[in-house]
Amino acid sequence: MNFQTMNKQRKFILIAAGIGIIAMFLPWIRVSLFGIVAGSVNGMHDWGILIFLGFVAAGGVTLVGDQTKTLDKTMWMISLIGGGIAALLCIIFLLRAMDAISFLSFGFYIALLASLGVLYAAYQFRAAGYSIKGGFDSLKDDIEKKTNSNNPPTPPTV
Repeated sequence: MNFQTMNKQRKFILIAAGIGIIAMFLPWIRVSLFGIVAGSVNGMHDWGILIFLGFVAAGGVTLVGDQTKTLDKTMWMISLIGGGIAALLCIIFLLRAMDAISFLSFGFYIALLASLGVLYAAYQFRAAGYSIKGGFDSLKDDIEKKTNSNNPPTPPTV
């Protein structure tokens, strides 16, 4: 991996996913009594594990294939799905914590911004002609090819 020659799309996705992975180990919830921190919890609990996997998927696809080119449709779609899962679950976490929003700590906000950064970088710097529908079709075709190549054709019945 040569970061200098890596495509701009891949760089930004990798940086945002890396920041998101680091944010998972930072405090997400902090409880303090009279200005003294009584305890904190990082993001690697509950839905945080799925958010972590979304960041790993989005960052991992940037390291596959020719790194001087933008992501192909299938890998582009996987990075969008990974970033989308991370962003959606962060927003759900935020909505669930609205009554105790003062307890949310900086790790959560960094993870939320990183997930939105993954989505922005993947979509903004995509190759010309890529669309969400085309990405899903490409992903579906790749899955069908993989499953059909593992199953031998059935002989015709007479």
